[in-house]
Amino acid sequence: MIGCIVWMLTGAGWGQAALALEARDVQPPPTVFEEIQIKRQDVTGDGKPDLITLLGKRFAADSPYFEHLKIMVQDPVAKKTTFFTTPYGAYQPEMFFCDFTGGGVQQILLQAPTGGSAGTSEFYLFADKNNKPVILPVPQPLTISGSYQDHYKVKLTIKETGETVVLDLSDRKKIYEENGVYKNGKLVSPVEVLPNTFSVLKPIDENRDGICELKGEQRVSGVANADTIAYVESYWKWDKTSWKLQRAVVRKAEM
Repeated sequence: MIGCIVWMLTGAGWGQAALALEARDVQPPPTVFEEIQIKRQDVTGDGKPDLITLLGKRFAADSPYFEHLKIMVQDPVAKKTTFFTTPYGAYQPEMFFCDFTGGGVQQILLQAPTGGSAGTSEFYLFADKNNKPVILPVPQPLTISGSYQDHYKVKLTIKETGETVVLDLSDRKKIYEENGVYKNGKLVSPVEVLPNTFSVLKPIDENRDGICELKGEQRVSGVANADTIAYVESYWKWDKTSWKLQRAVVRKAEM
């Protein structure tokens, strides 16, 4: 059930201009935020569950879009409250919890869908170990390029791995011929692919060691945004201060 709580949206602060966080013992001045999601997880490392609340302020009373998002972490042991603020809003945001850094304490991964036909989301990773709030980086989308070739082929290249994959799109032959993309299998004019940013960035524990990796997914469009030709999956592992790409996999999209 979505309820209401009274909190204040803060300005940008610690470390990054785009993201804000603060630790304080007093409640901020009132502005109405809704409780979107409430979880009890130990994110401070004291062995006791903390109360983590995802808060949002709607663009309008009847709007599905939250123009401001904020995460509130309440530590009952230290009697401290920490706030994390995002620079952008979202539709149906959601929190996930896992130990990504291997320190034995869970972090907070926030997915903030942007809406629109691309189906992309913004992602944020927050840590609050020992009531020391930190904003951690998330992986950046892969750099994907490519172009259409004769005979209904598309060549995709992933810059980060140097890998090149050729997709056979002959199952779309009729559609492409009817729309003037090809004529008798020959490309009529140059067509570049349209890669999107992450639509998915979710925790997975590949090694079953209690430490989570991240799996990303990017959609690649062809002659139009609705013409999805491939999905590129990327697998990331935290390495001391940053995310390291483990591998990337290209999957052809079915019609």
